[in-house]
Amino acid sequence: MANLALVGLGPVGLTTAVAFAAQGHRVTAVDIDAERSAQVARGEVPFYEKGLEAALRKVLKQRRLVVARRMEDAVRPSSVMFLCVGTPPRPDGSMDDGPLRDAAKMLAAAWGDGRPRTVVVKSTVLPGTTESVVQPILESAEVPFHLAVNPEFLREGRALEDALRPDRIVLGVDGSATARILRNLFHSAKCPILVTTLRTAESVKHATNAFLAAKVSLANELANLCDGFGVEYDTVLQGLALDPRINPKFLVPGVGFGGSCFSKDVHALIAAGTKKGYRPQLLEAVLEVNDRQFLRAIAPLEEELGSLAGRRIALLGLAFKGGTDDVRESRAVPIARELMNRGATVVGYDPAAMNGFAKVVPEVHLAKSIEEALKGADGCILQADWPIFSRLTAKDFLAGMAQPVVVDGRRILDRKKMNGIRFHRIG
Repeated sequence: MANLALVGLGPVGLTTAVAFAAQGHRVTAVDIDAERSAQVARGEVPFYEKGLEAALRKVLKQRRLVVARRMEDAVRPSSVMFLCVGTPPRPDGSMDDGPLRDAAKMLAAAWGDGRPRTVVVKSTVLPGTTESVVQPILESAEVPFHLAVNPEFLREGRALEDALRPDRIVLGVDGSATARILRNLFHSAKCPILVTTLRTAESVKHATNAFLAAKVSLANELANLCDGFGVEYDTVLQGLALDPRINPKFLVPGVGFGGSCFSKDVHALIAAGTKKGYRPQLLEAVLEVNDRQFLRAIAPLEEELGSLAGRRIALLGLAFKGGTDDVRESRAVPIARELMNRGATVVGYDPAAMNGFAKVVPEVHLAKSIEEALKGADGCILQADWPIFSRLTAKDFLAGMAQPVVVDGRRILDRKKMNGIRFHRIG
């Protein structure tokens, strides 16, 4: 078992730390945010992630995971150190490597001895970032190091499950010695492990998110066309899935993708590619489709109700998807704002994202339950795929709504149970 350091206690860092500790490693975690560190040390998770808090408390009790106050306390006992800090977008869409740069400097300053260590970049970074940002900082500190990139493929809402039982591992390394160290660290993983160069590993992460984002936008484009042709998209998708070359996953249409990854990473690729002299027009189109797709949820309301001025609209699902409290790039934000621009009153409900959404769109009225959100509503839009929403039936909508006009923005409702209401969904 190894002594590990995890720098950054956001969703990726904390989940990774807990997973390694649960697998028997000794983990010391540290974060620049003292309040967040104290919260985690108490066994409290600062965000919503199913199963993570119970697992955190277990490894804290076992002393497999320790939260340090200082970088030195995390670095010095460790042989492998993971950088799990954010890489937020700049206003122009390019990647801000400032947090990664700062973390690498703090790590190098805390080295404290001549013992060689392995530094692993787990942050999502553009190709070449580890070599151009982290490596020079470590070299200037004159510390002996191995360098690696281990991109994360964690799904929000299922992050701990993915960290404990990954379906693939990508290891970018600076040499064979580093590859041996990391292969030993992941020796119990029962999945394919791809060992490659630093820059290639960084590319795999961005290529994955760009491809998945493109599939979502393609599904939405096809569904929109099906609407125009009067064709049932479900049957079209069944036909697509018969082709062995086409995987139907991520081809379910809706109001568009959100979250911290797809939009940010595609924007970063576009900005970086343009800077290199290549304009990624397909990726630009992916974002353009996504940016306007939310309007497909509003159009049916206007078709049924006419002007939305003075109407009360229930918005179920404020996080970007079910299973998380993350409202970053949530399609609920532009939906709510557009509804209010058209004169509607918006009443929102989400099992986990109420507080976060209120900070972004404070004008939305927040309900304490689905029933309260639906009460007296002239229309309803389902925006996130929480299981509690998928169990709704026509009876639930008829019980409280003034006019039962329902738009299923995530295709989670059973159409057979929608008799008696005016029901719409994309495609």
